Amino acid sequence: MNLHLFIAGTGGVGKALLAQIAQKHGFLEQSQGINLIINGIINSRRMRLSQEGIPLGEPLGESPDWEKADLTRFMDFMQRPRIPDAVFVDVTANANVAATYIDLLQKGMHVVACNKIACAAQMAHYYRLKAAAQEGGATFLYNTNVGAALPYLQSLRQLYLAGEQIDRIEAVLSGTLSYIFGSYDGTRPFAHIVKEAQEAGYTEPDPRIDLQGVDVMRKLLILCREIDIPLEEKDIVKTSFLPESCLEGSLDDFYSALLSREEYFKQRFLKAQVQGAKLKYIASWERGTASTGVASIGLHAVLPQQPLFNLGPKDNILLIYSQNYLSPLSISGAGAGAQGTALGVLSDIISV
Repeated sequence: MNLHLFIAGTGGVGKALLAQIAQKHGFLEQSQGINLIINGIINSRRMRLSQEGIPLGEPLGESPDWEKADLTRFMDFMQRPRIPDAVFVDVTANANVAATYIDLLQKGMHVVACNKIACAAQMAHYYRLKAAAQEGGATFLYNTNVGAALPYLQSLRQLYLAGEQIDRIEAVLSGTLSYIFGSYDGTRPFAHIVKEAQEAGYTEPDPRIDLQGVDVMRKLLILCREIDIPLEEKDIVKTSFLPESCLEGSLDDFYSALLSREEYFKQRFLKAQVQGAKLKYIASWERGTASTGVASIGLHAVLPQQPLFNLGPKDNILLIYSQNYLSPLSISGAGAGAQGTALGVLSDIISV
């Protein structure tokens, strides 16, 4: 079976995905009869389209066939009748790219996305995405929206479809924040740890998105929606740990502000250390009287007897408390990084 891939995004995850497709191509064809053909690649500046397929391993941007990026023309090319079984793969964090899903799904194009923007939009849009996939007979997979390659969404979805009542969710959902708070001990400035995380590719291009909990909020929305909880952003209680002065201006201004507030971050760390606790950025949801339950995100001091205490410095964890998992069911592991996310995206492509 041929699967024709159109990939949006050539950042860390995009590059890792292209490399993994080239590496695993022979295995997938021999073991599962799946032949992955890349017919299109686009980033914010340039794109490459090919009816026959782009050679695997071709250096990005070096062929004369690369041209100026045009998302509309890219989408039109993908919908040519001569290219059946097309899969649009979104490894960007771009809202304009996410806005194309409904039209593609309605027209029968499969969509695989690690971009969280679509599924974390208003609930009405989430419902439209699901309806569009059903209407077009297309597959819409976004398992890497939460936890990279970790089976968070699949596990929740399967429990829910089996009739299990989910009563509570507690999670550390940001590998970025796990890394930052796992690495910070007051001996080096907090700003330097954040910069280090950015340079290692753990953060969004603007780290304030991670530090303000925007990424975690989107992930909590998506987790809850998988079990039919109609959660909206306004329903989540958000407790910020960043001083207001750190949220203004350019990225240079941001890092300067972080350095100027080093004493604030150090005292926050020392207060937790005196208690024998560790700082963790936690997302939680609990069933309540309202249809949306009680949801919150924020930085907490976690004590040794709590399940989240021994989490690794780059790891994520999801705790699911339910009718039959009072203990709870725990899923943990590396929840960030280009290689792991790309592996999860490739897994979704194979699932198509």
